[in-house]
Amino acid sequence: MEFSWEALLDNLKKYKELILTTIIEKKGSTPRGVNASMIVLPDSSIIGTIGGGPIENEIIEESVELIKNKSNKIFEKYFSGEEVICGGRIKVVAEYFSENDLDFIESLVNKYLSGKDVYLVRDLEKFKSIIVEHDEDLKRFQTEKFYIQKIKSLPELFIFGAGHIAIPLSKIAALCDFNVHILDDRKDYVTKERFPEASGLTFCDFNELPTNLNFKNNSFIVLVTREHAHDEILLKQILYKPYKYIGMIGSKKRVGSVKERLINAGFDTDKVDNIHAPIGLKINSETPAEIAVSIIAEIIKVKNENL
Repeated sequence: MEFSWEALLDNLKKYKELILTTIIEKKGSTPRGVNASMIVLPDSSIIGTIGGGPIENEIIEESVELIKNKSNKIFEKYFSGEEVICGGRIKVVAEYFSENDLDFIESLVNKYLSGKDVYLVRDLEKFKSIIVEHDEDLKRFQTEKFYIQKIKSLPELFIFGAGHIAIPLSKIAALCDFNVHILDDRKDYVTKERFPEASGLTFCDFNELPTNLNFKNNSFIVLVTREHAHDEILLKQILYKPYKYIGMIGSKKRVGSVKERLINAGFDTDKVDNIHAPIGLKINSETPAEIAVSIIAEIIKVKNENL
């Protein structure tokens, strides 16, 4: 299971105490980078990984002892030896959390789930953390005593059209840490039974989108409706809004016609040209699942292009 802040909260509620390990420094070649996190539970089970192998096993064993002693520690581990592919060094902070910290973790989770980017500032001497919401408030923490980690809000994926492609696309996107929203004009299609992993299910008229739809600069939009006319109607409403990515399914000929009509209708040429259509990376996909893989691969490529 992958690490998530929600998993930290859920397991703290369940087990009452645990260790959160986070890589705060790395040098050379290592399996995972800075900010990779792993939860260690009292029974030695883990959620997430900071690299696997013997080094991770050592940290797990020591973390279980930290839970017993209700204490914190900073580890410095070296990857070396014939059995180790990497040859670098990592510094890991292991933080003890108990049920007394539930309000703090819940506050952190609520802030980032609401779409806010926040900072988790760790005092590496006192092993205390605070949440900072504004960049200008970070200046006093920019010393070696503190470690600042930016907690980015989850990107949002809006899928218009709840048909056969949307089902695998929603599942894969949720696995890739997107907040998934499904929208369709057929009420019996936007159900929790069809999309159990979705954060939002909206039954709406494509001719007039709900006013509470809140697209942001990190929003990703996919148009896979059952009728070509619906995609064009949606584009005319969405192109004015903020978003990171928008893609539309269809053949080159069809999407070319749609783009031409949008430009003739007065839409900005650059905006129209930036519509990813035909949608998805070219991997010769045929089945709905394969098409979904090509779409999410293209979305991840765009999401991570400036990292």
